[in-house]
Amino acid sequence: MPEETSTNLPKSLSHFLIQSDLDYKSSLSSIPLFDLKRTIFWDDNLRKMFASIFYHLRGHFINFLWYVANFADNEASKQIIIQNIYEEIGIGNRFSHEKLYERFAKECGVDIHDEIVNETNYIPFAKEFNKAHLSWLAQHDPKDHLCAFAAYERLDNLDYPFLVELAKSMKISQHGMTFFNVHTHVDHFDTTLQLIVPIWEESPQRLIESFHFIQTHQLGMWEQFSNALFN
Repeated sequence: MPEETSTNLPKSLSHFLIQSDLDYKSSLSSIPLFDLKRTIFWDDNLRKMFASIFYHLRGHFINFLWYVANFADNEASKQIIIQNIYEEIGIGNRFSHEKLYERFAKECGVDIHDEIVNETNYIPFAKEFNKAHLSWLAQHDPKDHLCAFAAYERLDNLDYPFLVELAKSMKISQHGMTFFNVHTHVDHFDTTLQLIVPIWEESPQRLIESFHFIQTHQLGMWEQFSNALFN
């Protein structure tokens, strides 16, 4: 988990990460989407809306990965992305994350194959969220790309404990909960440390600005998602 980041990190980087996590979680906790006193009363329609829209908010991350990998300027960065994709599609006999999400989606009455092909519920704010990631990458260099990727991966450890509780409030079965539970244990961020520590030592501002973009962009997405469901 983020709080257990390696003690071998530069103290300044460790402090930045800890404070960044605290600020992000504080902001996240104030968003209505994560108010379990409200989500526990969702009807079938809201459950379906959540599952179908959230599919697109997470399912298009492959485009982000593809961009970072293709414009990476070193083998180590490429290998990290490849390993990430390998885990996404299921190492060995493990289920892919898409199949795990499909379990959850089916319980909510959502056909993810329809969403993949027809993008039935790929609503404007979700499209803009994903497009803005790519637009940011297009305006920055490979080192910034890697910093943004690291920031995005770190958010898994912050977002998914909230999402687990949200899914529980929706009365999802243990079978359907697997997708969320798996993501509370991912450690993709740690794999980036070998590359972002040198970047931090060379120019802390690179990492700070990349984290700021990813976190504020993600918080804005959760706010818009919340508004779409509650308004």
